[in-house]
Amino acid sequence: MALHETLSDSELAQLCSRPDRNKICFNVVKISDQAVVKFGTHIRREEAENLRLARAVLDPKIVYVPQVYRTFKYERKYYIVMEYIDAIPILDSEYDDLAERVADVLKHLHSISGKIPGSLGGGISRGFLWESDFPNFRTIDQLEIWVNRRVKTHPKVSFKDRDLVLCHPDVVPRNILRKSDGSICLVDWESAGYYPRCFEAAAMRLVNTATTRFENLLLERVQSGFGAEEVQMAKSVFEAWCRSDFILFKPNELSNRESFSLFEYAKLLGLPVTGVPPKSPVIPPASSINT
Repeated sequence: MALHETLSDSELAQLCSRPDRNKICFNVVKISDQAVVKFGTHIRREEAENLRLARAVLDPKIVYVPQVYRTFKYERKYYIVMEYIDAIPILDSEYDDLAERVADVLKHLHSISGKIPGSLGGGISRGFLWESDFPNFRTIDQLEIWVNRRVKTHPKVSFKDRDLVLCHPDVVPRNILRKSDGSICLVDWESAGYYPRCFEAAAMRLVNTATTRFENLLLERVQSGFGAEEVQMAKSVFEAWCRSDFILFKPNELSNRESFSLFEYAKLLGLPVTGVPPKSPVIPPASSINT
């Protein structure tokens, strides 16, 4: 039996925390030629469910999704044990060709529709795009209201005639793997969900200034199939996400904003902490709260 099948949850957790662990990135550890483990206090079950559902509905000949072997929670951290992909490095000089191929991959994703916005399995929208609020949308109207509440510069959006389609939407070079047979594999499905396809383009706008020229190349190809109204929608969604990160909006019935304790976070990072945590949170000044 493979290592990930024989070790207990506690043994796997200990393996991931060893000083000599084989780190692929800061929160992913390779434990064998068959498996990697993604783990952390910020990892949620929705990511594992997104992986399982994406793998079930997508054509592996067009885009490959790693298999989830098992999941568990151990001492406040969530662990996803999944298939290891032996990838071939992608060079910057290959970005033009890669953008064409990934644009076709996204067309395949966007051909799959859903009925309720949010994570593929339903429920809270997760990932870096939603960290300020973690909303739990039940209708596309609620999604529209969430965006419009945060838009000031660009026109308000209307998703009335827009389909909810499968979006990744964190398609950056680090999440694109090229397998030995040349096929494309997408990883990091934390942010995936059913949204209007303009959300995919909006996410590319959000990351392309901080990463590589690849996102600009991909954005051009994806938006080549958009009309002017849909391009404007992507800009409005982009603005909504940006303003949500920098302005504190009052939570509503959709919000699942998790409490954040600087005291506990400092302890988690191993920083010196004295005294006892405050009994009540600090309330931000009214001027920083947007209704």
